[in-house]
Amino acid sequence: MKYTISVALCVIVSLVLGAIATRYVHPHWMLATLHSLQLHAAIACALVMIVALLLSRNAFPVILLLASIGIAAHAGLMPYEFDADRAPQSGKTIRLMHFNILGGNYRNGERIYQTIVNSGADIVNIMEMPPLAPYLAELDKVYPYRIGCGKETDICDMMMLSKLPLTNLSVGGLSELRKDRFMLADVDVGGTTVHVVAMHLSKPYFDDYHEMELANAARIINNRKGPLLLSGDFNSSSTAPDVQDFMRWTGLRTIAPEIPTWPVRLGRFGIAIDHVMVRAPLGMKSVARIPDAMGSNHFGLTAEFVLPE
Repeated sequence: MKYTISVALCVIVSLVLGAIATRYVHPHWMLATLHSLQLHAAIACALVMIVALLLSRNAFPVILLLASIGIAAHAGLMPYEFDADRAPQSGKTIRLMHFNILGGNYRNGERIYQTIVNSGADIVNIMEMPPLAPYLAELDKVYPYRIGCGKETDICDMMMLSKLPLTNLSVGGLSELRKDRFMLADVDVGGTTVHVVAMHLSKPYFDDYHEMELANAARIINNRKGPLLLSGDFNSSSTAPDVQDFMRWTGLRTIAPEIPTWPVRLGRFGIAIDHVMVRAPLGMKSVARIPDAMGSNHFGLTAEFVLPE
């Protein structure tokens, strides 16, 4: 009986590892979620193989255990390919806040509004912003420049707030699935133009829309040269092949390892699906998680950037 259970566990794990390994040959959107969860899935497989080995000591669980450890290790190392260079020691500082506040999170709208006002951020990118709709007039007093909810778009879904004038605006959808979930604007920082991007991608299991949206975003971003900062809810970790392709195409970098933001209940053991990225010569000094999710299913992020003098 123990041998049979061990074999069954080995079969299941071999199928999971095989599905993960397709990323190294030809990634497919049907397995995109698993590729995004590569680290977690591989660790789970390793734990299952330890159980299988305890049930029946033979070569098969050992081989699969080593394979699981190898795939998990690779998932842990992959983000370092895109690790940003150390930020300059001196220069103009830009502070960013990013937060998917959850569209139905109305009971915490006032708390989130107060957090934004007290954040000290120069730019705030908000996903699923309806809970903040009652506070727009007050937010406009602190952040007089805005995209979203009546400004450049007639829907209240995504919003970019800024203390600095927003110019050269580009707002639209990255696919037919969602409207106005890509925002691009320029801000002047000490005489230098810095491009600012906010984006909210579709979930990776909606056909190949996720990959298509990243490709469309990359084309738009690459049309603007020079320093750029981006924050977005990608609904996918940076281990996903299409996210890695996006970062290669655009030259965007982040601070590795990234901070898990979802689901909130898993805390630091969750997945980093909200990303803050930067393109040189702008440097990323720090990224931190907002400790209180305030009713959202995502943690928010704050980041500090330095533009060299």
